[in-house]
Amino acid sequence: MDWDDLRYILAVYDHGSALAAANKLGVNASTVQRRVGRFEEQNGVRLFERLQSGYSPTSECEALVLASREIDESVARIGREILGRDLRLEGRLAVTSTDSFVNEIMVRHLDEFHTLHPNIKLELTVTNARLNLSRQDADIAIRPSVNPQDTLVGKRVANLGFGIYAAAELEASLPKNPAVEDLKTQKWLGAGEALSLSLGHKWVEKHIPAEARWISLDTYPSMATCANLSMGFAVLPCIIADRMPNLVRLNCPWFELSTPVWVLTHPEIKNAARIRAFMDFITVAMKKDRAALEGVQDID
Repeated sequence: MDWDDLRYILAVYDHGSALAAANKLGVNASTVQRRVGRFEEQNGVRLFERLQSGYSPTSECEALVLASREIDESVARIGREILGRDLRLEGRLAVTSTDSFVNEIMVRHLDEFHTLHPNIKLELTVTNARLNLSRQDADIAIRPSVNPQDTLVGKRVANLGFGIYAAAELEASLPKNPAVEDLKTQKWLGAGEALSLSLGHKWVEKHIPAEARWISLDTYPSMATCANLSMGFAVLPCIIADRMPNLVRLNCPWFELSTPVWVLTHPEIKNAARIRAFMDFITVAMKKDRAALEGVQDID
């Protein structure tokens, strides 16, 4: 039995289709279909019912997946143990972060890191999804979180500040110090599923009527672009919105919203030389941008 086949089966089981599994594994959907079909033929078992809506696991598949999870975790644990003992400042380093942090902060510092450590090959995954560091979907995660997972370790580098923003012409129609009631009748931009855990999204859901949110977007840069084009009011990270030429942060003293920003890794790999090197570097770099991250002018 080829363990690699089990990886494909697990991906289809977890994601519900060959296409979604292929995206996860970085291969073609036809490759996933071929590997699953080959396993079924070689072992005389039917693992999935092929439906128009996707792949539905059979009872045989459920039993196989249960055993495969244990193998998957064992393989991941071996990988973490090997990496955790690696004292070389070279090799692959997988980092994940959100588009907000990558576009506004990280890209300005990565070339300096490469100059310091030219033999470390960065693989940067830009996503709002929380990749699984235990399974080594990434080695390091840089993300906002009120409560990071207990299974991760790292450093809190700053807070991500939010504000209520609108294009200048929309902001001009409001009182100088608008109240929440003044905002409920305005046209708003909502957040998509990818931002469902964001405090900004939760604030809008709590205070702004659903009918006022005429469009939803699943990234903050896209939302900021729409707001900049006078398409509606939005709650946005200050690090993005303060740099948009036509956006104004509303003067709302009652609005205070921020989320801690963390640089995280798995405890079993924290002592690897390239893990430590990048975490130390990016922590210092992001602290230099703390004022912009938190949306304030000066920090003592």
